[in-house]
Amino acid sequence: MNLEDRVAALEDVEAIKRLKARYAHAADAKYTLDHQRKTQEEIDPIARIQAGCFTEDAIWDGGPQWGASHGRDAIYQMVRKSVWSMTMHYFLMPHIEVNGHNAKGRWYLWQTATMTEGNRSMIMSAVTDDEYRKVEGEWLISKTVFTLKYLTPIDRPWSIDRNAPFTP
Repeated sequence: MNLEDRVAALEDVEAIKRLKARYAHAADAKYTLDHQRKTQEEIDPIARIQAGCFTEDAIWDGGPQWGASHGRDAIYQMVRKSVWSMTMHYFLMPHIEVNGHNAKGRWYLWQTATMTEGNRSMIMSAVTDDEYRKVEGEWLISKTVFTLKYLTPIDRPWSIDRNAPFTP
């Protein structure tokens, strides 16, 4: 690749990183600083931003724990609901490969959260495998597959309670 192509590829990777950050920020913005869900009226525009990170035909596959949502509207309906009263998403160690107007990425997720039911502090680890598509000059997520590694109450080792009972 010539220098211009290499710079363009780096810019694409950075744009995808900003996209993932926008998704995480919206996911976490639905809660107050004292770990309460905001009102649905406050959450809905934030959920629109979060769903806006996806193509119209996107797939959000949360595995057996969360199921799958097909299409931006279904993703919006899913992200506007929650069993959490607080979340902090940390997407780490991105591996992104750009191929023209398409890209793939793998991220490691480290998430702390408070479950509304029982006010339980939880810790979660997962991997997300993403596909991206550049639409009208903007990178969007066209597919994400979430693979849970563990979800456990913070006061119990994940080696004992590898995947705590969870009902979305």
